[in-house]
Amino acid sequence: MERDIQLIPLNSIKLDQENVRFGGDIAQSQREALELMMADVEDVKKLVRLAEHIAENGLDPTELQLVYPDEDGSYVVLEGNRRLTALKMLQNPLLCPVEKFVRGFKGAQEKLSGNLPYEIACSVVPSRAHGSIWVELKHTGQNNGVGRVNWSSDIRDEVRSRATGVESVGRQIRTLVSENAEIFGSKTVENIKKIPVTTLTRLFASTPAQNTFKLKIENKLLIPSVALKYIAPSVEFAISMFVQEGYNVNDIRGNKDRREFISHIPPELLPSKQEQNSGASSPNGQGSSHNGSAQNSNGMNGSGNKEPSSESNCGENSDTASKGDTASKDDTAPQGSGDGTQSNSKTISQRTTKARKYLFPWTLRIGNSRINEIYRELKSSLIVDKTPNAVAVTFRVFLETSCDDYTKRYEKSPTPVKKTDNQQPLSEKDPLWKKVVAVSAHLEKRQCIGGQEHRAISKRAGALDKVGSIDHLNLFVHSAASSPIASELKDVAEEYKPLLEAIWS
Repeated sequence: MERDIQLIPLNSIKLDQENVRFGGDIAQSQREALELMMADVEDVKKLVRLAEHIAENGLDPTELQLVYPDEDGSYVVLEGNRRLTALKMLQNPLLCPVEKFVRGFKGAQEKLSGNLPYEIACSVVPSRAHGSIWVELKHTGQNNGVGRVNWSSDIRDEVRSRATGVESVGRQIRTLVSENAEIFGSKTVENIKKIPVTTLTRLFASTPAQNTFKLKIENKLLIPSVALKYIAPSVEFAISMFVQEGYNVNDIRGNKDRREFISHIPPELLPSKQEQNSGASSPNGQGSSHNGSAQNSNGMNGSGNKEPSSESNCGENSDTASKGDTASKDDTAPQGSGDGTQSNSKTISQRTTKARKYLFPWTLRIGNSRINEIYRELKSSLIVDKTPNAVAVTFRVFLETSCDDYTKRYEKSPTPVKKTDNQQPLSEKDPLWKKVVAVSAHLEKRQCIGGQEHRAISKRAGALDKVGSIDHLNLFVHSAASSPIASELKDVAEEYKPLLEAIWS
């Protein structure tokens, strides 16, 4: 299958007057096609940059114009209309319909010094129909590997590294952690590989991060300004925020975002505090390791839909746990140096609700589709610090629907859920605090939660005007004067966590 590659005079190549970029419009002339190509100011800006790039580097040798012959002996471009437009502007900047950009095209033209190509290498197809398959393939993504497979951020970073001879800051921080596993811990070494290198660069190359983590950039190299053992706890915690708490590149785009991100790190883990609290500074940072993971508790998975028997217990769905994405028991243990020992002087960064981006960092397997959607919004859509009102109301809905679903599962069993005050069956019409207390008591009898957990949950739910009480949650729904506080909501979710995990176990 040979391609038909021809050198065609630039003046014989025409813009596609039926270009899909025009939407439903069809240009009636080449002049109108040019105007439609440059109808959007942002598109014109991009065309100026493209013209400058062509003037400096020439035409892309990996891309050919795709054309088909027209009736008048010229050729119509099917693929490469933007490049052709840029070439037309380099040929005559005065053709630009947006006057304020004429100067930009003139500047690009001057860089050519009169060396604009007379002929353009083109791939020629017999007709529009013959070329449409290739145009569509190029502009519709990977198409299961048939189309162009874009580079990942790591590959792009590798290409830049090879071109410049200097590794990016993100790659340097990865190397720093990996080569000092005895200090950072194997879990952090594993986790940092899960974060796109460009995200790491965006954070650690910023001024707020350099000042906080005591990792300075000098001559494009990342240099620790204090011993690594003081740096490790805060870096580990930051890594865990990306991997386990739902943070991503969108949370660190600007310095304001980065400062907010860094503010979630407990002050006692920061290098300045670590060094201040240390009796002596070790120049090489050896002899100490840290656990930087803000570890999640192991979620108890289960379908939650089975008709239970009176003998049912919380282990009945343990076989489904492996299908979820919950952490194993080993994952929740403090991460040491790798030999199983724990140093008394080691700083371990414990999990904190302050760093949590979403309300639920733990995984539940919920069979009810509507309740599962509510849960997913709390787990991965609603950012607590930015939408506390929506989170508060949604959490209350999730708590009540979870209790109702659990009660319904047991209503026909030998051991239905009963109210604790009169031992009558619990119904959907009962107030939420009674539902929580009754469900908690039922779970305790099934040995799904301990007696201490049951008492704490019942006391919290039935209290008046206390943070986390049902009365408190009701205010967020019914009172215009009560505003939820993000940090309190995270703590409240933790308090009800044993109940919710047991309900959906």
